[in-house]
Amino acid sequence: MFKPLKSVSVLLLLFAMPAAISYAASENGATSVSVTQQNGTCKGVVKDKAGEAVIGASVVVKGTTNGVITDLDGNFVLSNVPDGATIQISYVGYTPQEVKFTGKPLDITLQEDTQTLDEVVVTALGIKRQKRSLGYSTTTVGGKDFTEARTTNIGNALSGKIAGVSVSGKATGPGGSSRVVIRGNASLTGNNQPLYVIDGVPFDNTNIGSAGQWGGKDMGDGLSSINPDDIADIQVLKGAAASALYGYRGGNGAILITTKSGQEGKVQVNFGASYGLRKVTKMVDVLNPYEFVMWQQELDQKSFNYGTFDDLEIYKSYTDTDYQGEIFGRTGNQQQYNISVSGGSKDTKFNISYSRNDEKSIMLNSGFAKDNINAKINTKINKWLTFDFNARLSYQKVKGTGSGADDNQSSATTSVNARSVVFAPVEKLISGGSDDDENVNNARYTPIEILNATYKRVSRFQQNYNAGVNWEPVKGLKFRSEFGYGWKYNNTDQVWGVEATNNSKYGNPGMPQALLTKLINKNWRNANTVTYNNDKMFNLNHRMNVMLGHEVSSSYDHKTTMTSVGFPKNMSIKEVLANMGQGQALPTDTYIGIKDNLLSFFGRINYTINDKYLMTFTMRADGSSKFASGNQWGYFPSLALAWRISDEAFMRNSQEWLSNLKLRLSIGTAGNNRIPSGSLETTYSLAGSGDKHIYFNNTSSVVLQRGKNLSNPNLKWETTLTRNIGLDFGFWNGRLSGSLDAYWNTTKDLLMQTTLPKGAGYEFQYQNFGQTSNKGIELALDAILVDQKDFGLNFNFNISYNQAKIDKLPTNKIWQSSGWGGSLIAGIDDFLIEEGGRLGEVYGYKLDGFYTTEDFTWDNGWKLKEGRVNPTESGMKVNNFGPGSPKLKANADGKIEKERLGNTIPKITGGFGINARYKSFDLSAFFNYSLGNKIINATKLASGFYSDTKKDWNLNNEFNLSKRYTWIDPANGMDMTSKSYINEFGSDYAINRLNEINAGASIFNPASITQIPLLDWAVEDGAFLRVNNISIGYTLPKVFVQKLQMQNVRIETVRSSVDNGITLETINGFENAYFPMIALAGSKEQTEVHDSVKGLAAMNKNCRYEIWDKAAHNIPPVFSKRFNELIIRMAEI
Repeated sequence: MFKPLKSVSVLLLLFAMPAAISYAASENGATSVSVTQQNGTCKGVVKDKAGEAVIGASVVVKGTTNGVITDLDGNFVLSNVPDGATIQISYVGYTPQEVKFTGKPLDITLQEDTQTLDEVVVTALGIKRQKRSLGYSTTTVGGKDFTEARTTNIGNALSGKIAGVSVSGKATGPGGSSRVVIRGNASLTGNNQPLYVIDGVPFDNTNIGSAGQWGGKDMGDGLSSINPDDIADIQVLKGAAASALYGYRGGNGAILITTKSGQEGKVQVNFGASYGLRKVTKMVDVLNPYEFVMWQQELDQKSFNYGTFDDLEIYKSYTDTDYQGEIFGRTGNQQQYNISVSGGSKDTKFNISYSRNDEKSIMLNSGFAKDNINAKINTKINKWLTFDFNARLSYQKVKGTGSGADDNQSSATTSVNARSVVFAPVEKLISGGSDDDENVNNARYTPIEILNATYKRVSRFQQNYNAGVNWEPVKGLKFRSEFGYGWKYNNTDQVWGVEATNNSKYGNPGMPQALLTKLINKNWRNANTVTYNNDKMFNLNHRMNVMLGHEVSSSYDHKTTMTSVGFPKNMSIKEVLANMGQGQALPTDTYIGIKDNLLSFFGRINYTINDKYLMTFTMRADGSSKFASGNQWGYFPSLALAWRISDEAFMRNSQEWLSNLKLRLSIGTAGNNRIPSGSLETTYSLAGSGDKHIYFNNTSSVVLQRGKNLSNPNLKWETTLTRNIGLDFGFWNGRLSGSLDAYWNTTKDLLMQTTLPKGAGYEFQYQNFGQTSNKGIELALDAILVDQKDFGLNFNFNISYNQAKIDKLPTNKIWQSSGWGGSLIAGIDDFLIEEGGRLGEVYGYKLDGFYTTEDFTWDNGWKLKEGRVNPTESGMKVNNFGPGSPKLKANADGKIEKERLGNTIPKITGGFGINARYKSFDLSAFFNYSLGNKIINATKLASGFYSDTKKDWNLNNEFNLSKRYTWIDPANGMDMTSKSYINEFGSDYAINRLNEINAGASIFNPASITQIPLLDWAVEDGAFLRVNNISIGYTLPKVFVQKLQMQNVRIETVRSSVDNGITLETINGFENAYFPMIALAGSKEQTEVHDSVKGLAAMNKNCRYEIWDKAAHNIPPVFSKRFNELIIRMAEI
């Protein structure tokens, strides 16, 4: 909130000879002083709601020119006041008050006037405008919200804060990326993230790795390099009209990050520190040792790996090895430190900050460290030329594998994380061959052994620089030119010891391997704008602002991957790294990316009539090197209109309860070219480490192969048309305020990666086809519930509803796979894209309990009765098909087909929070929620069947003996469905015995499935209500703090969705350094007055003084224009 007249106050001091002072302000802004005679004396103090002194408040006897202004402590002494007179107290930005003088001292508390304290927001290209003058939707989040969230990726801290913004953080360990979507998914490619802009410069937030909508490898994104403590605020621009100046990059909205800047005054040193703890909240409940060995008995009654059946009772006293607890059970911690130095003079201001983040993660052998340096400087070279420069440097080190499959694994089901759930909790009594997946080394290692034999270190360094020059040759005409350069690298070193290579896709199991990856990105940008501003068009109350601009940018990547296998078994991880030549080198994979070049021209016109009728028109043309000639240019206009209804004359009678009412309407287009560079050209590459090779004389030869993607010279821009109607409102002087928006976005010519027929010789091709739409409603509310001197309570709430639809598709259906279980699942197509449907539609099979003996007849084997449906129609692979096997629901025709199981994208999202203060204590709490979506519990599925007939793996506790259908006769340990059992006891006895033992069974026997499709049993309700963060703070008394030569010390404890922590914040400075002030005196005043003004400026670091020509006692200054410029300049600090 922009409050230059509260937190940054402007004080006008008019000095005269020692006497009571009379103050008067004429209509033209001139100020005069006169001497009055002493009579009665009125004393008092003026404060704000927080108890801080209001400096420079006007205190006047109503109906007279007898008045004074408050001093540095808010005190005043007003002489010659008749008893019973009305005293008027006023201050810019506060509601005036009137009180009766009774001879007693007055204690006045002023309340903010939200009608005059209008919010200033950052819009596209870093341009600052008053929010009341905007015709489109924008929302602000303060920097404190990101500091309290204590997250290494600031994108995650946006969760629930803003209506229409959906955030999903990937569970990929420290340094992982976040996924932010504004107003639904427009593109079907999965890349729907907004543009990020830092201090007016577009920022590359590309995910490093292959993590996408369904997870995968994730090595972080650009947001993880930003220090939350450097953020002043974040603006979220919604819709094409809001972000039109950014062209194609703002098609999904824009998030503008403003970092902290220096202010005029003495140098300030700010220091903050926090310490937090992390602990896993929930693990997967699995079978205990006794349940586990009974499960193994279900699979094999002959091997006696865990003892004879009669001896299995002993496992009830066994303590299992909790591999989940061993790997994820430790208490993690996070330490954050930040220090900044800021200050400056009237012409030059600076801010330099350094932060350090150290994290010991909950996962064994994992951690995260980050160092950030941020520097900003802006200086006024002369009255018409300014220069600004900012630099951001970030260095990160990530330790550990994170989640998902490791780089040498072909399936996530063999990862350490997955194996920690299903690994045998007890060892076999009889050693034998391993049932490890793809294991040809006959060695079975525990998840702990594999994790300790895995080395992964990621180092990232990112630097961004931007310099700009502003030239204003004449008032109202401004030229700006800026240049930015960015460079980053991402190095990943991975080594797998003997224990971690059994399932390696590179072959050579049981021998150490190494993979070294280096990724470099370089980019630059140049932008030039000219702006013309006229606040008095046609000599009327019309304002016009015109801007024309040009931008050119370029970016490219360079990636190198080196793989070596077959190191001697006795080599340690350090020895492998130090002796890479000892391994067998696989072909090095080198990629030099095709440059992504962009040339743009843009313009914008803002026109305002009487500050009530607002219009903004924007036009941008983008030319992209990703498209062929004839399709390279895209043209994207937008229009925003607004009407400030509350300022109309016919609304004057409602001003007592209606403080703001503005109607907004906007429409605009934006483009999208987010496809890989080089999609126009046929590419070739050398066969990589995981590809097939030709061998001559048992030696691998170099093979040149075609790329996987077929070029398409007919590609063109994907275009989104956005429409928005909104209402901003405020009641009772801003005690209740908010906004209501409805939007409708349509995206056509979708850029889609399509799968080609096998005979094409390529796997994929990018094409333009289809159309999607998103419709929704958003509501945001802010309420000031209590606003007293010692107690305050605020409440905020937001909710958004989004309905996405696929309007057009050239084909009937497109199936996609989440790939949740690798090769161990039956049928990978579990997400359907079809015309008229929604993105995120989950399809699978509905479970209809399990088969019983009533469904079969025994004829030297279990024969399914006529009319019963066989579950293998779904692609499910079964083992020992018979009683206890899962039964799937059939349609009306008696066939088993996939059915819709729900949608993974929530329809309703939002958040709410409170902020409270009581004297020196403060409390803030924020919650976010989501409704109307489903989630796939892949862990539940993957730990719920006889995976590929591999024994010695555990199950989740849904399949304990009290729940699952069992084949084992507890009297003898025999399989009651087997031929040997039925031959010995007879089929009738076997059937009756099965029915008797399984009378209370509620779920199928997992031993009957060896490959499992997606079942509704594992599709769960995704709705949640989550505590985002709770913060309790205490500000130390100023009397104590001043003795330490500090301004403020605040201690807080934070409970967040990330961690718990204690924060200590201190600010070094002086007590009287809160408010910038102007001390004025006339040149014809006596020397004592001049000395007083200069002395006041010397006492206060933010005070400036000026001696005005031809002004003195009772002689008003005539330089109203100069006075107004002075006030505006101070307000902008």
